[in-house]
Amino acid sequence: MSTRSKHAQRVLETIRKQGRPLSAEEVRELLSETGVGQATVYRILNAAADEGLLQRVDLPNEPGRYEPADLDHHHHFQCDQCGKVFDIQGCPGDLAGMLPEGFSLRSHDITLRGTCGSCDET
Repeated sequence: MSTRSKHAQRVLETIRKQGRPLSAEEVRELLSETGVGQATVYRILNAAADEGLLQRVDLPNEPGRYEPADLDHHHHFQCDQCGKVFDIQGCPGDLAGMLPEGFSLRSHDITLRGTCGSCDET
């Protein structure tokens, strides 16, 4: 993807513009009028993740979502009603201090769940 196609540019721009992790289906829906097909979206997302341009966000029992790989460390919020996932900034702190003696922490993921502002209004 170093010589990015027009479709690849649209996919990457769409993810960055939305400002939250998007599933392949969400990307396809947002680009439906441009003629970018589902297989093309999946191929672009996988290639961009392999190249380090996108990072995959995996939540239990959910399709993978993608966000720019250059974002600072952050966590996520998932809406129980619409299913959308949003970035939340910050980190609660020294999680390694919670580990039993002799354990070492490699990484962590935190996902908060509740209702997003759009769904909470309804």
